[in-house]
Amino acid sequence: RPRWSYTPERLKGRHGFSLNPIRDPRRAIWHVNNDPAKLDDFYERFLGRNGSKMLPEELRWLAITHKSFDYGRRGFNTRLAFFGKAYLPFARKYLDDPWRRDHFESPALRNVDKLSVNRPTDFMSVDELARVGIKTQLDKVMRWKPRIPENLKSSGIDVVLATTLFAIVGAVSLQHGGDVASRIAREKILA
Repeated sequence: RPRWSYTPERLKGRHGFSLNPIRDPRRAIWHVNNDPAKLDDFYERFLGRNGSKMLPEELRWLAITHKSFDYGRRGFNTRLAFFGKAYLPFARKYLDDPWRRDHFESPALRNVDKLSVNRPTDFMSVDELARVGIKTQLDKVMRWKPRIPENLKSSGIDVVLATTLFAIVGAVSLQHGGDVASRIAREKILA
């Protein structure tokens, strides 16, 4: 069995025991995507042709899994998102120059770019990132558990979508390097 498809037995608690009892039973039920074909279709739309083949199966599921899903017992995308956020300022650099010229780089100044004070939210707000996620139907395949299923906005769907987009870029950078990751960030997120 693949690791993403089940909760390991030793991570499960005793049946019926919970530190946080559910006040409203309707909020306990939230269905997420478990269909690999649906996930592959999303990666084909988002990453382009053969997008589902760019990442191994475990990493594809990890990139779209938020820590609220299954209490984080199956792994989640926070570290991938942290890694993916680093590529947004570098991808933005190419959008600023319409001729895509290579600027002079001195060996003495090579590390200065690593000290950038720009954050990813300086280029795009969380709402804009969430719109990109909804436009690409990321909300249909990501795995998370909203706090209030009746009101996804107050449950933080915008932040979860933005984190998941960053995690996908981070996963691509781990597998294929920074050039491919910054190209995907430039073409799919910043465009």
